Amino acid sequence: MIAHNVVGITPLDAWREGVQTLLTRGEFFNLFTTVEQPAAFDLSWLQTHSPRRRGSGRDDLREVIKTIFPYDLAQRTTDRQDLYNEYLRCHDRAMRFVRNRGTWGTYFERLVRFPGHPETNQLETVIGKLCTWPRRSGTSLVFHLSTPVCDTPRTRGGPCWHFGEIIWHPGNRLDLVVVYRNHDFFNKALGNFIGLGQLLNFICAASGKTPGRLLCHSVHAYNGGGTEALRALAA
Repeated sequence: MIAHNVVGITPLDAWREGVQTLLTRGEFFNLFTTVEQPAAFDLSWLQTHSPRRRGSGRDDLREVIKTIFPYDLAQRTTDRQDLYNEYLRCHDRAMRFVRNRGTWGTYFERLVRFPGHPETNQLETVIGKLCTWPRRSGTSLVFHLSTPVCDTPRTRGGPCWHFGEIIWHPGNRLDLVVVYRNHDFFNKALGNFIGLGQLLNFICAASGKTPGRLLCHSVHAYNGGGTEALRALAA
C-alpha cells in the first residue's frame, strides 16, 4: 500500500504539510496526517486561509469548521444540552431553505442526532462513558458519521467523514482518530482539522481530560481549487 505521513504542530501546520504533498505529487491515496496540538486555533486563520478569499463559489472556512463543531455557538452557551438544542433549532430552520434537505446534514448534527434515531446523541454518550468508566489499556470509544440507511452510494454528496474514535491514553489524554473517504485540501481540509480539534477540546473539557493528538486518514486526498490557488491559500 502506498501511503504518506505528514505531521504538524497545529491544524494549520499539518494542513500546510499536506498541501505540499499534493502540490508535489498531485492527488494522493492514503495520506495520514497527525496534528500534535489540535486544539490550537488562531482566529486570524479565518481570514487569511479561507478559500472564499480566492473567489466566489469557494468555501467559507468558518462554515466548514461549524459543520463539525459550532465553535461560535459554544462560546455563547454554558450548558451542553443548551448547545445541542440551539444548534438543532438553527439547523432545522436553515434546512427549510436547502434543496435535497432529506439527504443533507452536518457532521455535528449526526453526532448529536443520528439519522433515523433522533434520540441517539453519540457525543453525549462518549462524554458520559469518559466520565464514568475506569480507563483500561486500549480503551476506545467510537462514533459513526455515515449510515447505509441514508447514505446510499452516489458519486457526490455523501458524507466524507465516516468514522471517529477516541483513544484514551494513560494520564487521561485523549486522541481523536478519523477516516475521510474524500478530502479536498483546498476547500475542506483545514476547516476539518480545526473543527475536529475544537470537537476534541470540547469532549476533553466536558470529561475532565486533556487533548492529545488528531490522527486523520485521508483515503483520497486531492486539490479542489487549482495548483496556484492552493499554493497561494497556504502561503
